[in-house]
Amino acid sequence: MKHITPASDIYPACKAPGRLSNSNHLTDLYRAEESLNVTGSGHLHSPRYPSAYPRNLLLTWRLHSPADTRILLEFNSHFGLEESENDVCKYDYVEVEDISETSTIIWGRWCGTKAPAHITSKTNVIKVTFKSDNYFVAKPGFKLHYSLLDDSPPITSQKNWEVITHSMAAPLTYVSPVTERPLSMAELDKAIASFSTVEDMLRHLNPESWQEDMDSLYHDTSSQYRPRAYHHDRKGKVDLDRLHEDVKRYSCTPRNFSVNLREELKATSAVFFPRCLLVQRCGGNCACGTDNWNSCTCTAGKTSSKLHEVLKFSPSPGYFRKRSRARWVLEEIHLVHDERCDCVCHDRPPR
Repeated sequence: MKHITPASDIYPACKAPGRLSNSNHLTDLYRAEESLNVTGSGHLHSPRYPSAYPRNLLLTWRLHSPADTRILLEFNSHFGLEESENDVCKYDYVEVEDISETSTIIWGRWCGTKAPAHITSKTNVIKVTFKSDNYFVAKPGFKLHYSLLDDSPPITSQKNWEVITHSMAAPLTYVSPVTERPLSMAELDKAIASFSTVEDMLRHLNPESWQEDMDSLYHDTSSQYRPRAYHHDRKGKVDLDRLHEDVKRYSCTPRNFSVNLREELKATSAVFFPRCLLVQRCGGNCACGTDNWNSCTCTAGKTSSKLHEVLKFSPSPGYFRKRSRARWVLEEIHLVHDERCDCVCHDRPPR
């Protein structure tokens, strides 16, 4: 078996891989890329594996096998990276891509403690990317075994493992008969849902080129068609982020709701004037595009009791026979108002 010692393995001896800020966080991203010719079996791993991996790394391995062959990848079960956030690997992750001249298949982006299923490439070029941010976590990282396959039909896993993309924080899912499914548009859309700004999204999707991508979005660098809303003197990033934030802020919010006081107070022996009052109650839907938004409910996350003054009349038992004088009194009543609303989903706590 061939063992590859990438430049990242000697990270501690590298000259000035990053500088420390006052918060003891590395502020410079250390980058390294290595090309490996796959002619048999071998393995690669995150730096210092199985000890805790360093911070602020962006390491890439490109695995090339001969024409008409493919590559089998198998992760060691001793796997551990920083946990996901909202089921998306935003901070530390390992990613596998299948590269051809015309397209790229993203097999997945993984973090957490569950090792990915094995992957059989569709081409003879595989790209493996490992990224860690500036927050240190005592996790072992990953070890990846690779081997050469001839170009026979893709093998079927004995257990019909499905590639689980983005995050391995949840238990592995078994789907039959589908095996080794690349990242789908729906899953990519789910990943995008976890980001609040254009910059955060591009940093996640394109960690190597996000700044260039940001600049190209808002500068006239080509003769391609531009929408009418494009203005040379306005950077569109602010507008896009505001539109995204408005959806999250106003979709599920307290809003005016009229309540019938007899029904609200369960006062069957009294009448009130006015009969109804306005209160703040949660309404609307959970923000479109967030995880499982169709299965989420907009509910009150914080309530308060507010005082209202109304006229109240409680007739005596003989009032309707005698038609005596109706004695209205000024009454203080308390009604519940919703101050904050949360999207509550059946599979996760409020956020």
